[in-house]
Amino acid sequence: MMLSEFVERTGFEPLPFEYEKIEEAYYNFDGDKDAFCKAFVEGDGERKIYQARAAEIDRLSGKILEMDKSAKKDGEEYERRLAFFQAELDKEQEWKPYEFTQNVSQAEYTKLVKCIAGGSAHYMTDDEALDWICREFGFDRSQVTILHEIDEQEINRHNHCRASGRKLDRRPVYCATDYHYIRFNAGNGAWQWEARDGQIRPFYD
Repeated sequence: MMLSEFVERTGFEPLPFEYEKIEEAYYNFDGDKDAFCKAFVEGDGERKIYQARAAEIDRLSGKILEMDKSAKKDGEEYERRLAFFQAELDKEQEWKPYEFTQNVSQAEYTKLVKCIAGGSAHYMTDDEALDWICREFGFDRSQVTILHEIDEQEINRHNHCRASGRKLDRRPVYCATDYHYIRFNAGNGAWQWEARDGQIRPFYD
């Protein structure tokens, strides 16, 4: 019996794997296709198939949930082990704070900031800093971005450097024409600079 013949006689369209079982039952049925389909309808075969389908969905849903929990547990264990070994590796490599010698040191910047408390210096607004940079060094104002912090750097015993993930304060500070600091980028970030005491120089990171 073809699937279309079964659907026409019962009004029920089973899924392919369900029809395989129906077809098997038909081959073992003592009667023709009309009698089989009549028995299927009178025996509430459609309801039974729906019940079996719902049970299968529940079983698969439970299995998927179980697999999801297992995957999450495995992922958490992986992250835990990765963090442990990363910490051990960091310990072995002896990471410590580092500053590129070409840049203004944090100690020098902090010394300038201390002048603010005495009233001889102040934090510049971005507009003030932009005005100073463009007036003194001829930059296009639209191409300059004033920065307020830098990445802290670290170095290990193998002389490899990296950003620590922490930030250091580098807001622009002005005390005098020959004593100030401004960290800025130009050319939409293509060039990194710092202005110090009337001069500019590349900033390295």
